[in-house]
Formats: sequence, C-alpha cells, structure tokens
Amino acid sequence: INTTTQNNYNYPSPSYSTIMVNIPSTCLASAIFFTIASSMIESVESSSLLRRQLCEQRYEEKTAVFKRFDNGWYWGKIVNFDSKSCKYMILYEDNYAFEYEDGDELDEMIAEAVNPEQLVPLDTMVYNLYEDGWWQGYVESYDPEERLYTVRYNGDGETEEYVEGDEEFYEILDNAVPPQIYPLGVSAYKEFGEGWSLGWITEYNEEDNTYEVTFEVDDHSEEYPADDPELEEIIDAVYTVWMVEQAEMEEEEMEEEVSGDESAD
Repeated sequence: INTTTQNNYNYPSPSYSTIMVNIPSTCLASAIFFTIASSMIESVESSSLLRRQLCEQRYEEKTAVFKRFDNGWYWGKIVNFDSKSCKYMILYEDNYAFEYEDGDELDEMIAEAVNPEQLVPLDTMVYNLYEDGWWQGYVESYDPEERLYTVRYNGDGETEEYVEGDEEFYEILDNAVPPQIYPLGVSAYKEFGEGWSLGWITEYNEEDNTYEVTFEVDDHSEEYPADDPELEEIIDAVYTVWMVEQAEMEEEEMEEEVSGDESAD
C-alpha cells in the first residue's frame, strides 16, 4: 500500500490518510466482464419482452387475404397464428398453405382483400378457345364490390363473367399478351379479286414479330408485321363481314324452309 501526498501545498492534516490501492488487473477484468454480462442479460430480457409484445396476434383467424402469384391472383384466409415464431398460416383457395411473418407483405395481402383495385384495364383484349375456334373479346366492365370482370366477345356479343383471380381469366388474357397477341389458328377474312376468302394464322415469327396467314383460296399465304393495320382489319373482318354473311345465309335458308313447308301444306 502506497501513501502519497496530494501536492506541494500545505493543507491542514486530515484525520485520515488519503490512500491509493493497486487493484490487480485480473480483478479489474472480472469486474468489467461482470458488468458487461449483466448488461447483455438485461438487453436479452428486454428484447425477449419486446419480441413477445410485438408477436401479439393482430389479425384474427378467417381474415381474408388476396395475393398474386406467378400464375394469377388467389384468395386465401388466415387459419392459424404461431405466437412463438410470430407467423401466420394462410390457406389458399387451391388448398396450398404458406406461412408469413407479421409484416408489410401480410398487411398488403389483407389490404388487397379489403380494398380491391381494378388490376386489368377496360378494353383489354382476350382470346378464348372454344370448340368452333378462337374467339376475340375485350374486358367490358368491372365490379369492384364483387371483384367481377365482364368480358364481351366479338361477333355474337356474348358475355362471360370472371372473378378476380380466376385462373381461366388470366389464361384468356395471356393468350393476347404481346408480342404475340394473336394465337395460332385465329381466323382472318380477306377480299381478293375473285371474292372473299377465309384464312387462319398458321405461323408466328418471334424474331421479326411477323404473322403468316394462310387463306383457303389456292392455299395462298401472306406475311404481315404485327403492327400492320391490314392484319387487324382482316381479323376484324371475321366478325364484321364473315359472321354477318353467315347469319344472312342461315336466315335465307330458314325462310326457304318455311316457304317449302307452306307450299307442301
């Protein structure tokens, strides 16, 4: 133990001596370690408490969600909440289930279900393949409350309704997605010198974005750039000219049948 004088000034002598003690470095290190360890434990305990507080279940079971995957939009609902992992289990309409942490992604999925937005603009073109061939249509209207799209098809004017997220709806949209907006087999109708001829798109060249249309007359083929207005015209002519002619012919045949029946009577 070393006793030292504070300085060279003559202070009144105290009733005790001021002393300084040399503490071994190992003891000092242990004290510092103990202090740090205590702080870490308190921090961990605080973090655990905070985590437990943050993991409170914010959304009830059966809460609806709406999420887009690569193959379209899907409805789902919360079926379970794990307070240990702070994750929600969501079951989708196709019976697939996924876990999601409580965060922004989950909030967005629930917001989509609560406040639906129109995802497909009106007048978007579609192509649907029926037994008698491809039919062109367009998105005519959207009901935000029901999340319901109405598609009207050219020619006969028939309509079909599709709920947002319906896989078939996205299929008919994908059939008309650029760059190939016309599927192979789509009909065309063009007037030549000897009259009108029906044709079909038989080939699409992705490299130069062109279509080959083969007509019935002499098995004649022509090539059209995708942005050629004539290509759109001869496809539209199927609905505006060919179908009108077919309807008139059917009407004439019906009238002849009626006339024949009346003559027989």
